Amino acid sequence: MSTGNELARDAATVETHAVDQPDDSVSPATLALIDAYLGDHPGGAERLIPVLHRVQEELGYLPHPVIKAIAERLGISPIQAYGVVSFYHFFTTVPRGRYQLKVCMGTACFVRNANSVLESIRDTIGLEVGGVTKDRLFSLEQVRCLGACGLAPAMMVNSEVHGHLTRTAVRKLLQGLRAKARQKRAAGEADGE
Repeated sequence: MSTGNELARDAATVETHAVDQPDDSVSPATLALIDAYLGDHPGGAERLIPVLHRVQEELGYLPHPVIKAIAERLGISPIQAYGVVSFYHFFTTVPRGRYQLKVCMGTACFVRNANSVLESIRDTIGLEVGGVTKDRLFSLEQVRCLGACGLAPAMMVNSEVHGHLTRTAVRKLLQGLRAKARQKRAAGEADGE
């Protein structure tokens, strides 16, 4: 069983796309992803939103150089692409983790000690609200309400709600997600990725 310190230490060893790229460049892997998607989905500018979704799914966010590269490949201006990204709330130009932790701080969760969920996350992986782990595996947000008051205190991991959380439950959940990421990475390395 991994401790919180081991999890935090492991955060530095998980590789992600484009982490060490200069601010104005796009990794070859990301360009290949864009080209593969556009090659598999013929058409014109109507592919903008789907390709943005696909790239954000992989990277966790949409860096400005990536948006520009997508716009160029679709034959539209970067301003048009930025306009779409800034209009829709589900797109972000700020890095997020593969696992987006959203801790509910609504009244029901707050009175049932939602702060202990935040403290457990901080103690286990060293993550503060608004932050992203160095490996971009986890990001943390506070939200007003998840609509899961009967499960208080509650947290979402991506689109899955976890309720009746204790410090121990949070620690085990994070350890499980870290193990899942390691397994995926090992499977990818075994496949030659």
